[in-house]
Amino acid sequence: MQTFSQFFTVEPVVSVCYTHPMNIVKRLLCWLPALFIFSCSWYLSSQETIEQMPDFWNADKLVHCVCFAGLSFWVAFGTGTNLPSKWRILLPVIIVSLYGIVDEIHQSFTPGRSSSPFDWMADTLGAVIGSLVFFYLCRFISARKEKKVQK
Repeated sequence: MQTFSQFFTVEPVVSVCYTHPMNIVKRLLCWLPALFIFSCSWYLSSQETIEQMPDFWNADKLVHCVCFAGLSFWVAFGTGTNLPSKWRILLPVIIVSLYGIVDEIHQSFTPGRSSSPFDWMADTLGAVIGSLVFFYLCRFISARKEKKVQK
């Protein structure tokens, strides 16, 4: 039998979450929004041009930042809240930033598209923003639940 403190360390949680078949299905379903955004991003990166882009200076950097913030939010959702605080923020940023590198390399092979380290920096900034929004949103919701329980 696990004690309360043992249950909330990373190793037992991972083993509990991934051994029961229903938990595996739930974990996979949590990744669906992120996988959908990864797929859409990959598809858009394969296009020579994108029709509906904003038309102002460095608009593409803003688009990169916003899209990758959303991606990071859903990657954070997929990784879950059972990790230590540091990793709940860093893991989605690392995953999305690495994907940003792969995406920029992929774009360099797409006719009509170019690869830019500044695009990757915007991707990574967006990843940090999305991960922090998810982290603080979870903390806010958790604090609200605790207040309701205390009343």
